[in-house]
Amino acid sequence: MHMPRPFEGVFGNTCELRMLEFLLPLEGMEFNVTELSDEVGVSRVTVGRVVKKFVAWGILNASNRKIPRYSINPSSPIVRALESMNNALISQIIAEEKEEEEQAIDMLMKKRKATPDLLAK
Repeated sequence: MHMPRPFEGVFGNTCELRMLEFLLPLEGMEFNVTELSDEVGVSRVTVGRVVKKFVAWGILNASNRKIPRYSINPSSPIVRALESMNNALISQIIAEEKEEEEQAIDMLMKKRKATPDLLAK
């Protein structure tokens, strides 16, 4: 079972959302544009554009290396708000999945009670 992508489930599938979902749980880890591109499955050009925007907004920190590396900025008010929303969305998804599992178990139990036990004969 793959981990649900809460932002995509609510807001759609964009490069920005993919990057946020990838980076939010990886505080302290740095990635270059190529690595981000590979991880989120979009072109380096698109990732480069999003990275520029996220650095300008304070969402990402950028290293001063020859090949810059980027990491989520945990002190950003935007990042803190996104983490809170992400956690709330995950909680909702888990609650819905649990409810569906309980309903499926209830249905199986009802079917089992309604079907005669052929092995008892």
